[in-house]
Amino acid sequence: MAVKSTSSVPVRKVTAGGAAGAVTVILVFVINTYVSPAKPLSPEIASAITTVLSFVAAYLVPPATSDGVLPA
Repeated sequence: MAVKSTSSVPVRKVTAGGAAGAVTVILVFVINTYVSPAKPLSPEIASAITTVLSFVAAYLVPPATSDGVLPA
């Protein structure tokens, strides 16, 4: 079911998920470049870590009171 937001600004949960994904990508880069360059994380593992941490961040962040949703 499609829903329409009352605003064009991303809701807090979406922002948290996106930020967690970006931070995770940077951490994987640092690990692969400086911590373990001889045996870097595989792209599949890095992608899985990014996906899981983004989901967890978006799940744990509560919606703001201003995050109204209208039925489609």
